[in-house]
Amino acid sequence: MFHMLVSIVTFANLGRKTNLKTPDILPVINAFARRKILSQVICQINSGFYFKETYSSMPVWVRYPFRAFEFFTRIQIPRRITEACFDIITARLITRSDYCILHGGYSLPRTFRKLRAAGSVLIDLAVVAHLKTNSLLEKEEIDYLGFPEFQGTYSSLANEVSHDNDFNYVIALSDFVKESYIRSGFPAERIYTAYPDIDIERFKPTLHKSPGVFEVVYVAYTTPLKGLHYLITAWNELALHDAKLTIVGGNGPVPLHYMKHLRMNTDRTVVWEESSSEPEKFYRNADVLVFPSLTEGFGRVTLEAMACGIPVITTENARGIVEEGKTGFVVPIRDVAALKDKIAYLYANREAMIEMGKQARLAVVNKKPFGEAVYEIYQEIRKREGL
Repeated sequence: MFHMLVSIVTFANLGRKTNLKTPDILPVINAFARRKILSQVICQINSGFYFKETYSSMPVWVRYPFRAFEFFTRIQIPRRITEACFDIITARLITRSDYCILHGGYSLPRTFRKLRAAGSVLIDLAVVAHLKTNSLLEKEEIDYLGFPEFQGTYSSLANEVSHDNDFNYVIALSDFVKESYIRSGFPAERIYTAYPDIDIERFKPTLHKSPGVFEVVYVAYTTPLKGLHYLITAWNELALHDAKLTIVGGNGPVPLHYMKHLRMNTDRTVVWEESSSEPEKFYRNADVLVFPSLTEGFGRVTLEAMACGIPVITTENARGIVEEGKTGFVVPIRDVAALKDKIAYLYANREAMIEMGKQARLAVVNKKPFGEAVYEIYQEIRKREGL
């Protein structure tokens, strides 16, 4: 059987250095490399990665000046600048392949144009909801919070990016992402869904958890779109006895005084923790994860918590593989009353909560491996292309 060649472009670090993107794309790279149809990988930093034809698009002559600037000026270079540099270098490094998977392709316009001109079939591994959807949600939330001076992240992106509907195919990381693309005009028959993996050996239940204080955990790099303000409102109104809310993580771009306002409106039942390289210890100490996000590409924290054997309360836009009433609860976005109702239910029904946690773990363990799911979609795309 004649095999077509596939290239992959990703913002992940590969080899000895890794980043948050690495675990998402590594199974995909492995699946295609194992079948000997992978022709080229372009990543952010390549530090001894096993696949020979792997190239770094942020080499030392780019990274070190950036780091020196940030060190001496104490000014962080905006992500959009580093993404633009990545795109410029990638467009020079990339060679034509029959198929190219772009991991977060909305931020790679130059690379997209070069490959389109060369006739490659372009597949976007969509890591966030369609920019029009995110822009609308962000504007609504800024208006609701009353921070007109805050420009947000997605509005300007949505105006600048013009190729997100022009990919040949899209592989969405969640049903919500898929639906957002369809609503924005992308052909439904050209979009597929595959769910990322989690390290089930790292994220696993604690063997001897002691009963005691009912603990809710929230884990996120907080922006207004994470919905933390709705959770805090729900928590304050519940006023549960012998209960604790642990908030884990730093914050991204936020309106002026947003985090200060949230902290001022919490009492001693709320514990604030900094970002952690070991989020699993918070899941294992908790009874339930509440993740009230308004938009997610794929809420990795929901999968991590489920793998640790605790149920998840999340929104319809961040549900991932959460199954209503079996592994957790799915509520509408911005719905404080629904958050209160589901938290109160688990607080009052500990046996049901424990059973949901067991089912959550099983759901993660039995999920189709991400790399294999993407490879199967690639095979389906080949059939559609008549190849």
